[in-house]
Amino acid sequence: MVAAAIIPTREGVDRNDTQDASRTTAEAKTMPAPQAPVWTHAPAVLIVEDSTELAEIIEATLQRLDIVTAHETHGNKALERFQLMKPDVVLLDIGLPDMMGWKLLDDIKERYGETNLPAVVVITAYGDPANRLVGKLQNVHDYLIKPFTADEVERVVTSALGSVVS
Repeated sequence: MVAAAIIPTREGVDRNDTQDASRTTAEAKTMPAPQAPVWTHAPAVLIVEDSTELAEIIEATLQRLDIVTAHETHGNKALERFQLMKPDVVLLDIGLPDMMGWKLLDDIKERYGETNLPAVVVITAYGDPANRLVGKLQNVHDYLIKPFTADEVERVVTSALGSVVS
């Protein structure tokens, strides 16, 4: 019989009630919030993304880390902004209204050479192996596959900045 195996006990009768002891002062202290990285100069990120709403979220996320941001929706305008801004990181969407992101990356390399290029993070809905292979051949730092979180943006951009800002 199952019921005979269950022995009910009254709450609070346990004589060894140490788990209810009050906290010590050290235990009551709150942990400090994680701090944004400290940069030697304000890093700059160029966001090339045709969705203005997504770009605004990325910008807000990065500005919390004291990162200078600029946003362009089209490849041709992004190329002009790249020249003026000289960003540390480029967040590059593959599907732009006027050209493919890969074409924009080729144009940047052609105009400015392959040395001292910023880290490139591809932000795309295309996470297929073919695009990843193209990215590997283009020396892309990382991928953010849509949809992604603000935490993922922070992690990837901080990592990319670590590889170019020393």
